[in-house]
Amino acid sequence: MRLPRRSFLRKAAVAALGFTIIPRHVLGRGFVPPSETLNHVIVGCGGISKMHSEPRMTGANRIVGICDVDAQHLKAKFDRIKQAGGGTPMMAEDFREVIALPDADVVHVCTPPHWHGVIAAMAARRGKAVWCEKPLTRTIGEGIALSRVVQQTGVPFRVNTWFRLNRTNYYGVGPAREIRRVVASGVLGGPLTVRLAPVGGIQWKVNLWTGKPDLKPETVPAHLNWDLYCGPSALIPYHPHRCHASFRGYWNFDQGGLGDMGQHFLDPVQYFLGKDNESPVTVECDAPPQDAMACGVWKTVTLTYKDGTRIILESELAERNPENPFLEGPNGKLFAGMRCSRPELLAKAAEFPLPEYQEDDFDLCAREKRPFGYGVAEAFRSSTLVNLAGLSVRLGRKLTLKSDVSGFVDDDQANHLHSPALRGNWAI
Repeated sequence: MRLPRRSFLRKAAVAALGFTIIPRHVLGRGFVPPSETLNHVIVGCGGISKMHSEPRMTGANRIVGICDVDAQHLKAKFDRIKQAGGGTPMMAEDFREVIALPDADVVHVCTPPHWHGVIAAMAARRGKAVWCEKPLTRTIGEGIALSRVVQQTGVPFRVNTWFRLNRTNYYGVGPAREIRRVVASGVLGGPLTVRLAPVGGIQWKVNLWTGKPDLKPETVPAHLNWDLYCGPSALIPYHPHRCHASFRGYWNFDQGGLGDMGQHFLDPVQYFLGKDNESPVTVECDAPPQDAMACGVWKTVTLTYKDGTRIILESELAERNPENPFLEGPNGKLFAGMRCSRPELLAKAAEFPLPEYQEDDFDLCAREKRPFGYGVAEAFRSSTLVNLAGLSVRLGRKLTLKSDVSGFVDDDQANHLHSPALRGNWAI
């Protein structure tokens, strides 16, 4: 069995030099041996980076590099880390510089989605564990390419969503593993319909993450590298509303509320339904015509699998029935709080074992080079749900996905958006 590099080096040093391993308590309270320290790199220093960086400034973690195309964001992050006693990480405008750090163990991708595929793939090829923000990628084609890279390299990888994992309670419905057990037991029958409506914390934020059409270009501030911000996406005229806190409202960078919350809501549903290895065959929506650049609102999106299973997304603008269940099959309905229209079905489902425990400590996975609770293949499938929904809203029509997920049937425009060319020399 091949030893992890650190374990090999540590054992080799002990054997060759005759060192005695000294217990941690002898070295002092709070001391963490170098072999147990994880060195992190933060790419993107905006708001979401806080949850990645704050827990990793002390203890068994160290931030060795930070990167942002906005010099003000970069300096603010550096000052925060230094103030917290987290050291003085290397600062860079170009993410390639911090990814190249030889002592970096984990790369956190905290950029807008149009950058996720390029940065994550480059980090994986360098052998770094990758913690990527959601959604996995902005397009289906990028997701296919990134999945291939991660699988080939074998690096620990996670998307920053957690609602399918172990003891997590899924938006007021119930524990994720228990919902999965109900479906897997077959007591509800099939095909099933899942409704993701604005209840129990599910809010699609369609009004929050709409873009503004017809914005007049403004001068790029001196502290921002706008060309690098756009990166592999098309270079569009700068406007402050098209970047930073409001980037989600623009198709070049994200897909509105679908991009913001979609993988949180949809990844667990995919797990509940046992659909980690397949994608829907059709998607259709109820949405007004969309601007070419700015994301607009939508009412409903329906994703349908080959076996008739449906996932219905209902935004805050949809006409909805509060009596509708979260999950419905021919034999019964499941509501929030694990309430069932036929309680005896839940009793029957409880006779089945709970699904397998999923490893949910990513730092442990990165340290020991083991897989995270759900892999990149599953993350790709759930990000594909997000991207399918976004494409249907953007184009305003029903789409039929090919069985191998390589494109759409008889729709050149949709196929272009499935795998748009990356700008410049950027590649996954």
